[in-house]
Amino acid sequence: MSPWTIDTVTRQHGGPIIVPHQHAPLARALPYRRAAGELPSYTSGAGAISQCGWSVVLGDRGLGDVLFALGLVQALAAGTGPDRELHYQGPRPRLLQRCRLPLSTSFNNGPHTIHTSHGRGLTFHAIPERPPAWLDILDDELVEVHAALPMRYYLAAEQILGVRLPADRAPLPAFTSSEQARPFHVVFVSATSWPSRKDYGGTGFARIAAILTQRFPVPWTFTLITSTDAEPTPLEGIEILPGLDAVDCLDVFASAEVVIGNDTGLTHLAALTERPDGTSPHVIGLYGRHAHTKWTTGAARHHALATPFSRMLALADRCPVRDHLDDTLWSQTVNLADIPAESIADFASEIAGWW
Repeated sequence: MSPWTIDTVTRQHGGPIIVPHQHAPLARALPYRRAAGELPSYTSGAGAISQCGWSVVLGDRGLGDVLFALGLVQALAAGTGPDRELHYQGPRPRLLQRCRLPLSTSFNNGPHTIHTSHGRGLTFHAIPERPPAWLDILDDELVEVHAALPMRYYLAAEQILGVRLPADRAPLPAFTSSEQARPFHVVFVSATSWPSRKDYGGTGFARIAAILTQRFPVPWTFTLITSTDAEPTPLEGIEILPGLDAVDCLDVFASAEVVIGNDTGLTHLAALTERPDGTSPHVIGLYGRHAHTKWTTGAARHHALATPFSRMLALADRCPVRDHLDDTLWSQTVNLADIPAESIADFASEIAGWW
């Protein structure tokens, strides 16, 4: 067996990651013991930033990048004191209107930005490749791993502000829906920016549905969300929704007990969806060419199944974009299709409590 690779698909439950020191990934230790109540520094940039206002450029890439960058917005909003209102400008005002941040919105074709109402002041750029994973040393044996991208942004901002911020983990705001959960409703997300490399595929999701139906005779309903340009292939027993707008996806997600999807913005949005009673669906992300511990909300109900290549990236805290890694060199260790449908069905059944 090669000493350089991991050979099995990894199952990761959502929520905090606390491990022995010797099992921690290659991440940077926080310069203060956060869990023990230590402050990031004896000086504070929060006051100066609060006086002049601030803005965050969330970028102009995919939906997932924008959603995770809200961790930086949350940090600045919490650390610089209450502001009457924040303002969003960008291509998705309807979606941001459903966010629990106190936002006014306006449309433009430029990058997504959020700024304070009393001025833009200091500008922060949310660049996914920059913030490292952080290790919070709990004691002589254990560390908490803060690898999720929203918390990376949050802790980096905490050190700039010089104040202890309130969130312990998973700092992203929820996106609201008026829909309630329907028992045994499963939503699959096939939409992705890179179908040839990051899509489990309609037939793959159909296999999961077939396994669930065969194992447990209950009134299942299945929905598949695809991209606008996906092949119009009918799948028996599955409602297909092509090219659904992200705003409308919120209500579909809220109606599901479980959402299973590619590592893509809509799957991450599903993990941020909040029903009227405050609950959310369980979400399973399928990861092939990005680290499953980074590209996640960090929420307790956001889980992962990851290929060996994704697991290697997580352990080394590496990024295919930043580090110029061609994932095709790792052959089948990257292929989402090699995650068995049976394993996905088993994981979904476990977290939902179906059997």
